[in-house]
Amino acid sequence: MGFLGLDTTDVAILTTVGLCSAAYFLFFKQKKAAAPQRAVVAPASATSKVAGATANARPGKKSLVDKIRSLNNEKQLIIFFGSQTGTAEDLATRVATECTKQYSLPALVCDPEEYDASEIAAWMTEEKETGEEAKVMFGFFMATYGEGEPTDNAADFYDWIMGGTGKGDDEGDEEIDDDELMDSEALSGMPYIAFALGNKTYEHYNAVGRRLDKRLARLGAVRVGALGEGDDDESMEEDFLKWKTTAMLEIAKHFKLDVTASGTQRDAPHVPLFEMVQAHEIDRQQIYFGEHSAKKPRRWSSSQESGNDNSGVRYEEIAKAATVDAKHPHYSRIARSAPLFVDVHDEYGFDSNLRLPKPGHKRYQVGACKVRIERHCLHVDLDIAGSGLKYVTGDHVGVWPVNDDEHVDRLAKALHLTDQERDSVVVLKPNAANMSAANAKLPFPAPCAIRTALASYLEVSACVKQHQLEVLAKYATDPTERDTLFALSENRERYVATIEKSRKDFAEVLEAFPSVAIPVAVVLGELLPRIAVRYYSISSSSLEEPDKVGITAVMVRYAIPSCHPAHRPEDKEHDSVVIKQGLATSWLQRLHEERTETATSCDLPSAHDEPLPLPRFHLPMYIRTSTFKLPKNPRLPVVMVGPGTGVAPFRAFVRERFFLAKTRPDIQVGATWLFYGCRHPDKDFLYRDEFEAMQKAVGAGEVKLDLKIITAFSRWEGHDKKYVQHRVQEHAAQVWDMVGVQGGSFYICGDAKHMAHDVNATLGNIAYNNGAMNSLEQGKAWVKELKTKGRYLEDVWA
Repeated sequence: MGFLGLDTTDVAILTTVGLCSAAYFLFFKQKKAAAPQRAVVAPASATSKVAGATANARPGKKSLVDKIRSLNNEKQLIIFFGSQTGTAEDLATRVATECTKQYSLPALVCDPEEYDASEIAAWMTEEKETGEEAKVMFGFFMATYGEGEPTDNAADFYDWIMGGTGKGDDEGDEEIDDDELMDSEALSGMPYIAFALGNKTYEHYNAVGRRLDKRLARLGAVRVGALGEGDDDESMEEDFLKWKTTAMLEIAKHFKLDVTASGTQRDAPHVPLFEMVQAHEIDRQQIYFGEHSAKKPRRWSSSQESGNDNSGVRYEEIAKAATVDAKHPHYSRIARSAPLFVDVHDEYGFDSNLRLPKPGHKRYQVGACKVRIERHCLHVDLDIAGSGLKYVTGDHVGVWPVNDDEHVDRLAKALHLTDQERDSVVVLKPNAANMSAANAKLPFPAPCAIRTALASYLEVSACVKQHQLEVLAKYATDPTERDTLFALSENRERYVATIEKSRKDFAEVLEAFPSVAIPVAVVLGELLPRIAVRYYSISSSSLEEPDKVGITAVMVRYAIPSCHPAHRPEDKEHDSVVIKQGLATSWLQRLHEERTETATSCDLPSAHDEPLPLPRFHLPMYIRTSTFKLPKNPRLPVVMVGPGTGVAPFRAFVRERFFLAKTRPDIQVGATWLFYGCRHPDKDFLYRDEFEAMQKAVGAGEVKLDLKIITAFSRWEGHDKKYVQHRVQEHAAQVWDMVGVQGGSFYICGDAKHMAHDVNATLGNIAYNNGAMNSLEQGKAWVKELKTKGRYLEDVWA
């Protein structure tokens, strides 16, 4: 699979969290089978006093009660977010900032993974005992991820509040035995706002948020305003803005606050959230050099020279942490990287009035009104030997990319930073003049150099968001530029046409508005988003290669028209064509090319005696558990459908079953059929040599396995255009026999919006025609039941 959810953004998403105290320990013991077992210490009793809640906060968690007290205000807004790639956190922060700015209402944005949110119950119990109206309103901005699942950082709390229900097809609306959350009435009367994020492409659109909202209502909590729902398939931002307009008024009404005019405030100066301070005479060991770390800077030392694989020096971390996770990833050596495409291109045609990119770039060629871009796909093997990391075939790997020097230098130049300033080591400190600063989250680890922050921590190629243009406008010294930026920040249609469609980043916007003299602290501390983890389906078998994690990644690179942001969209005179690329995949390509150049030159990397801040050719990564797994019984058949990079997990599946059949002939491995699609058999057929070698071994009788690789080519000259759903239909009888009769499993990986939808419909049609069903609706119902039983699984992205 390719990147799950997107270089394009936070993916399938939402939910909310509301938590109690006493019920958890008793409930968790009684519900082991219903909920995933996690090591969570019992929170304080729901009837305990607030004074005692801190002492009973879960070990390793921040005390929510202490934090509420520190805000030192009778009226407060506490917002929890559940986010896989940062969108939910961003929207939560924007609401909190606006509440503080417009209403002087203290607002705190909390990660439920960091705070002991179970103290909500203790706080609410204490408020009820005072007999006064609730002083605190809670907010929930959380994501539905994958197949109706909560995001990783909200998973424990969702399990708790939902009693282990409300995932996948389970609506979570049935009564729970011994429901002490309900019986205690701890959350009764709790005011809250909620915004759900999701993608209608997925079956369980906003399922987690909707189910949690219902659960909170049953527990007696009172939602303020409507449940907001954002659809990333259309426009998450527009859905959010529409909801926020009313939500802000409802928040003000609840707290009996004066409502000031919303929207842009042109005459009010922008008050920076942080101050940037240069760190003089600081110990080098205290500086971050781009590493991702949960607590402190990390260092590595070389452990051994490479062998004959030209994979460079292997490094070991000094003072290695006991836990590897999304906050503290392992740095894994690239053991191998190899191209998978042969002479593949995309060609884009444009109107003659558009100014084309400069010719001579190694990634693309420019002709008359055309841009031809090379397409690349890589296989990368990560070495996890000795790391303690383990994975199961079908899991995902998360990696954190690095910006390319071209984008970093372009933004630094637009900010008028000298080389010396770029290399200066800085820290960010809360600006006392900004009411939100005391509770603001630092955007990157510090102290670090400005260049490091721009390269390794902040996504410099991210598209500028509409509300950020108001900030830029306030720093524009030219009246015309100032008015244009304000107009873009206020007119959604103009913003979409000018900025969003061509995905303009901050460097492009600042170049178009040269009078914007914005402090570097504002850009780094408030405007640029943190680089988010990118997920890939692991394309290696843990049975065959337990010490290797395979990644299959196609390079994202495309050409689009771009109108000049300082001019109106209808003014075409200054329009041009720009080349955009994916952050993670272009980074992987650079690493591959650097490794190739190093291996063929005399300048081979060597071992170092002194600790290194970052090991070369080592990727920050961690393993994310997936439910996309082979049947526990290998004798059962499997049918897989994965065009393009959707073949990634199926390469792992096929290799695992072939390996098992080869090494354990006493086990009769079931039929293993893969439907694979691409453009051309000689250009972009991924892993063709591997599949053909396995089929040859099977055909020669060396391995006993019913292995079929059934192909569909869409751009093969002289042949009809074929897609995977067509090939599945052609083999309807065999597919029905393997899945409907023998009890096998059916898998899909790839595009959710079109391919997965079409294959799903094809399978329903096969069930109707081959399963003696009375109607097509029965066929669809059979597919849904197959999914409920865990025998129809999808690993898809929008």
